[in-house]
Amino acid sequence: MSCGPLDEAESLAGRRVTVMGLGLFGGGAGAARWALRQGARVTVTDQKGRDALGSVARDLEELRSPHPVHLSLGGHRKEDFEETDVLIVNPAVPPTSPWIQRARSVGAQITTATALLLERSRARVVAITGTHGKSSTATFARDLIASALDAPGRCLLGGNIGGSLLEDVEDLSEHDVLVLELSSYQLEHLPQGIKRSIDVAAITNIGIDHLERHGTAARYRDAKLRLMSLVREGGIAIAPHGEVAELARAHTSERLVTHGEGGDFRLHGAEAVDLTGGQARHVADASALDVPGEFQRANLLVALAAGLQLGLRAEALRDAIPDLHGLSHRMESLGKFRAGGGTVEVIDNGVSTTPESTLSALESVPTGGRAILVAGGQAKRGVSLEPLARGLAEHGDWVMVPFGAAAAELSRAAQSAGAAVDSGPGCASAEDAAHRAMAIAERDGAQTVLFSPACASFDRYANFKERAMAFRGVLSALGPQEPLDAGDSGGIQP
Repeated sequence: MSCGPLDEAESLAGRRVTVMGLGLFGGGAGAARWALRQGARVTVTDQKGRDALGSVARDLEELRSPHPVHLSLGGHRKEDFEETDVLIVNPAVPPTSPWIQRARSVGAQITTATALLLERSRARVVAITGTHGKSSTATFARDLIASALDAPGRCLLGGNIGGSLLEDVEDLSEHDVLVLELSSYQLEHLPQGIKRSIDVAAITNIGIDHLERHGTAARYRDAKLRLMSLVREGGIAIAPHGEVAELARAHTSERLVTHGEGGDFRLHGAEAVDLTGGQARHVADASALDVPGEFQRANLLVALAAGLQLGLRAEALRDAIPDLHGLSHRMESLGKFRAGGGTVEVIDNGVSTTPESTLSALESVPTGGRAILVAGGQAKRGVSLEPLARGLAEHGDWVMVPFGAAAAELSRAAQSAGAAVDSGPGCASAEDAAHRAMAIAERDGAQTVLFSPACASFDRYANFKERAMAFRGVLSALGPQEPLDAGDSGGIQP
């Protein structure tokens, strides 16, 4: 048996397939359902027990398929890896896992749901990665492309956002477009020798993140750059102008265009401009984007570049911009709350798990008075808090309310930079920090509270969404809440 990628024509009927990592967000379950419908003999193994996986495991057992699924939950067993032909790995599992090595040693083919989709899809593919902004950029790209496509084409969003599209692969045609957000984990896990199947590959930016997984900034960067090597013949690579673009050129033999200041696609004020033809061509007015955060204009620029490089008309893309919407927990206004005789607007940027993204959010908040930054969680290895602390000191009348495992480290960094830090009792959780921030707003008459943690959530919460919803839960109980100004969007969601 080969350890390389599965050929698109290779049938799984009757073969032994192990899905490693069922997960709670649909990827592992989607791969298992697809393999079962292919006629494979599927084993699903997960460290979590049946109770923790909820209905996901039960739904698989109830699925009608040629062979019933075998669930091996609450831990891994050697026979699940030694007695298999194909191992489909959840990207959350490190490639160095001894269980993967065990399957490889017996000649099993190692793959992922993303790899299976790329190998088999007949649709055109736009793939997007980056340290920051990849979810918003992918969502913008999906909506822009969907509006600009001619019938009968469809545009579907998947990958790291929107779930696995593997189950849709048989229904896809050359008229369709897949927009895939790909994480460094997903890219790192793609098997060597996978076919070059991406029509447009875009990198939003590359910073420093996930060193606990990749070990060094260089390895993390290389995982992101791997996307460039997947561009098919005649396809297009898009990368930020400067060092990242130069590195990207070494990973693809196809045409590469750049974005950002000095790039082929750039913003002149609010105007998105295309210089790929040698002369500046107006693409769109980025101020038509009704999504808060100046950094969202940069994300829109990448999405527009992807649509244009796919061959879609600029006019059709431009017309769709006013209808674009932001994602939850990304500079999302939760409304205005009464505080200190006035009102304070609370902004949820809970998606931020790095200081760099929080600094971008902070720079996007217009403040004419007191503002409060709620940040904390688990500091990431090898990621400095000092740039955020300096930015906090330089950008107006801000005070930080730190919380969680990184509270003391955040306080030290902020104080060393000359930024104001709350001197009240320490906050263990996002809930504690929400109460404290609103108390300060009431006392000082602050105009803005920005929840942008800048750290990982794993000291207390399963993921960034759970942490953000914990913060929001405090606010929903505070009331009363003033309505937002006409034209604004947001509000506490249940």
